[in-house]
Parts: sequence; C-alpha cells; structure tokens
Amino acid sequence: LKSAAPRLAFANRWRRSSNYWRAMQLVARCPALVAVFLSAVFGAATDEVEAPVEERQLAVAVGVEDLEMPMCGFSKTRLEEDPIRRTCLRQCRIEPDGQIRPTFPEWESYCRETAGMDLWDDECQDYLACTFGCDVWGGDREKFLGMNVPERYEYLGDTKADMYSAGITQERRCVLEKCHSYCARAALGTCRESQFRQQCLAGNPALYDCDVDCSSAERVRLKGALLSLLAVVIGAALH
Repeated sequence: LKSAAPRLAFANRWRRSSNYWRAMQLVARCPALVAVFLSAVFGAATDEVEAPVEERQLAVAVGVEDLEMPMCGFSKTRLEEDPIRRTCLRQCRIEPDGQIRPTFPEWESYCRETAGMDLWDDECQDYLACTFGCDVWGGDREKFLGMNVPERYEYLGDTKADMYSAGITQERRCVLEKCHSYCARAALGTCRESQFRQQCLAGNPALYDCDVDCSSAERVRLKGALLSLLAVVIGAALH
C-alpha cells in the first residue's frame, strides 16, 4: 500500500506558503469546487483500504472540513468547563450538502450535560420540560420545572437511564418519537425543528411501523405563518 507521507509533506509545505490563505477563501466561497478538485487530484476510491483515511488526512491538512466527523469535535473536558464547545453546540448550521449540524442528538446531549449549570439555555429547558409533559415521560412538566439545579441534572440522567437501559419496544419507541416531534414543534425554533426532522427521518420510523410525522413541526409552523400573512393581507384590504 502506498504511504501518505509524501503527499502530507507537500500539503504541510503548501500550508505555510503565501497561497494558503487565498485557498482558504476559495474553500469558504465554493466548497463544492474544492471537492471536485480533490477528487480529480487524488482520484476515486480504490481497493486500497487506507485510501479513504489518507484523503481525509489531506482534506484536513488543506482546511476542508470533514462532514462525517462531529462539527464540534471530541473532548474529555466537561462541557460546563468548555465554553468553546458550548458555543459550537448552540449553533444550527446548514451545510452545502443540506445537512444540518450539529445534529439534534448532539444538541440534546449538550442540553443534558449542561443542565447542572445555573445559566441553562431556555431552549433546552423548554424542550425537555415539554417532553416530561408527555405521558411516556411521566406527564408532569411542573415537577421538572420546580427542581433546583442539582436535582434537575440528576433527574435528567436518571429518567433517561430508566427509559433506555433495559431496551424499549417498537411501540414505546414510536410513542417517544411522537412526543419528541410534538415538543420540537411546540418549544423550538425553525432550525432546531429541521434538526429534529433530519434525525427523525434518519431513524426510518416506517421500519418499526411507526406513523410519526417527522415533518409535522415544520408544516404547522409554516401553516401558522401563512395564516398570519393572510390576516395581514385581509386587514390591509379592509382599510
């Protein structure tokens, strides 16, 4: 198998050259063109098992983001002590390929991991409190909202462990998805709703015979906006 060392050495030399920042501007303006360039230079995938790894290393070396990796990376530091990753995970970004990052599970994990902080995101509180209003999560959101910070953090961990540790049936999984879909619509903004829709569709609920409507959150929001617009138009016509 061919070694990646010569190509990586070239990439490192080029990165120190005066053309590097011009290339970075090109990456920002036209990522699709850069992808085509890399494909032309390094070729399509071959039978060499190391080829995908080498190309990923080269992409990182020249500043092309790997969309298969978590947007905010990995860290052993607790989120409470890592303001940079917290800021990253609060984002809701649409990539050139239409993928929304961070993913909804990444955002929800962020909410759970930061629940022990005094300054907790309102979106996190609103969404998770909504889920506890569903019968499947106990049907008592006020109990959750009335907890102090340490109790809230422990309660989130304990209830999730109780729900999933022993496994769940397909029927229970479907009920959970319907609850989460409702709360994405009721408590979150448009981009977070799209995050949830992406995660919901990726789970392919039809495979476990679930009739959850992954798109309902977006459609209801759009319907509300259209009704508001219609009211404005009618009001203007009557004056």
